[in-house]
Amino acid sequence: MSKLFVFLASLLFACQPLPKEVPLEKYRNQFIEGEVVLDEALKDKVPKGKTFLIISVRDLENPMPLAVLRVKNPKLPYKFKITGKHKLSHDRIMEGQVIITARLSSSDKAEAQKGDLVGSTNAQVGTRGVIIKINSEVE
Repeated sequence: MSKLFVFLASLLFACQPLPKEVPLEKYRNQFIEGEVVLDEALKDKVPKGKTFLIISVRDLENPMPLAVLRVKNPKLPYKFKITGKHKLSHDRIMEGQVIITARLSSSDKAEAQKGDLVGSTNAQVGTRGVIIKINSEVE
């Protein structure tokens, strides 16, 4: 009986209403879907062993990422979908034009390191078919 009470109580608190000032459609469209591809010229520079693909989304005015997706030992090309559940802060909404960056690294750290392979593109939140081409190396 107490497990049922705990479950119902947690369900009640988890089901909080959405802020009234934000239309529901903005929440539904908080995603970007696409594929990360590697430039053939960088094929031999992919780190050996454990690798991480870090995909980050930031708006045009703020360098702090809105959302981050980390993938351990990805197989390229890699199909991705980054959504509102990947946001770093639930106070910010993914909307409008954003910069989406993909980084292939031997480290899962937030900062790019020498030897990491990176690529980025601009995208509209709520779109599919975005291609991020990893085409440069961090010096």
